[in-house]
Amino acid sequence: MQFTLMSLAPQLRILFVCLGNICRSPAAEIICRAVLRKTEMAGRVTVDSCGTASYHVGSRPDARMLAALERAGFRYDGHRARQLRKEDGARFELIVPQDSENMRDVHQLLRGTSARVVPMREWFPAGCTLREVPDPYYGGAADFDGVVQLLANSMPQLIKELRAELSARDGNSTV
Repeated sequence: MQFTLMSLAPQLRILFVCLGNICRSPAAEIICRAVLRKTEMAGRVTVDSCGTASYHVGSRPDARMLAALERAGFRYDGHRARQLRKEDGARFELIVPQDSENMRDVHQLLRGTSARVVPMREWFPAGCTLREVPDPYYGGAADFDGVVQLLANSMPQLIKELRAELSARDGNSTV
């Protein structure tokens, strides 16, 4: 019997970043992964998150964020907080800070790496007037729900861009 080995589909790796990696970035990771599972790209995009600070390394996401995610239909997947590392600049093609302060920190730490750093606001839905994903840490349930809603509403545009990137890598017009 003769068979041909198919080449593995190229992977695209995306890293969401916030300050402590217990609210915004793990929410973005969980939401993005859930949305990707419903697409043909599920096995082709690797999603992770981290924080620029080490405050919560090893911790689960904030319980209030987990509750907000659950209310919106997203399930916790075992994420544990970690801190951004220099090698992340080589491991991930796309790094997505949630706010301008983290954007500066990412640029400073990953200077000289090949990663493309793009703020989450680039995928906000049309008409959104926010300039960054607000940090809900010192707020209440409505603040956490608002962040989950903003991230969930931003995912279709991000997924569209990821699809186009994979398509370009494949040399196709669609994935």
